[in-house]
This record gives sequence, C-alpha cells and structure tokens, in this order.
Amino acid sequence: LPTDVADTVFSVGAQDDYGWTSLLHIYKISLSEAQKKKILFALATSRDTDKLQRLLAMGLEGEVIRSQDLSYVVWMVARNPKGYHLAWNFVKQNWDTLVEKFQLGSSCIRSMIVGTTGQFSFPEELTEVQQFFESIKEQASQLRATQIALDNLQKNIRWVQRNLETLRNWLNEQMK
Repeated sequence: LPTDVADTVFSVGAQDDYGWTSLLHIYKISLSEAQKKKILFALATSRDTDKLQRLLAMGLEGEVIRSQDLSYVVWMVARNPKGYHLAWNFVKQNWDTLVEKFQLGSSCIRSMIVGTTGQFSFPEELTEVQQFFESIKEQASQLRATQIALDNLQKNIRWVQRNLETLRNWLNEQMK
C-alpha cells in the first residue's frame, strides 16, 4: 500500500471481524515499526468494544503487542469515541500492574493518565477522576500528570458549559 493511504485503508479494514483479525496477524509478522504503529492505530479505531478491550489486554499481556507499545495502544483506544471510557477503566483496574511495568513518573504513565482523561468533559467524570486520584493519593502526589489531567478536564467542562448550547443551536439551524 502507498504510505499516504495506509492509515485509511487499515482503519476501514479494522471495522469488520475479518479485517481486524487480518490486521492483527499482519502486525504479528511485520518487521516494520512504522507499519506496526499504523496497524495499532487502525485496530484502535474499531467500533467493537470487545475488540478494543482485547487490544488493551494484549498490550498489558505483552506477548502479541509489545509492552513498550501499551501506552500508545491505551492512548489510541482513548481517542476512540467507543473506547475512551474503556481505556480509563483499564488504567484504573490495572493501575498496580501498570506502575510495576513502567516507572511511576515515566512518560508511559503520564501518557496513559492524560490520554485516558482527555475526552472527559462532564462534572461526573471529573468527580470519578478525582476519586481515583484520591485512592492512589501517595502515588498521585508524585505525578505531575494527575494535575495536568484535572486541569484539562476542568477546561473541557468549562468549554462545554460555555459553548454547548450555542453549538446545539447552530447545528439545529444547519439541519433546517
């Protein structure tokens, strides 16, 4: 495939069972790091939450998807509208394992914290994130990423509060 269309072709292919499985097989045998990244990106675009959970589990397991690619996988799943809550729940549920695999202050941990909370924009989500950070208070105090995540979440909430009604009205006007 030409490199300028590979992302699109892979992402479209990842939307059905056969394509997703085929891409995973190609990922396993590929020697190209660039191709592996494109395939992980595509696999994470699936609308099937079971496949997204499987992708996260394979990243944690480290056999099919290398452990060093786990933070990228978590981040990519978190960018998916069907996956951002899955990715956040994955980080919460596997926190101790993640901290064992990666050092507490590592860029991988930072990427997972900031990446999984980046789509949140409601007060209930802020409360949930704050409660989780409170539950890991000793570790969270050592992480600058927790404050970055909370700040971003608060900005997202303010943006929605300021702009949602205007955006909704504009969209309604365009639909007429």
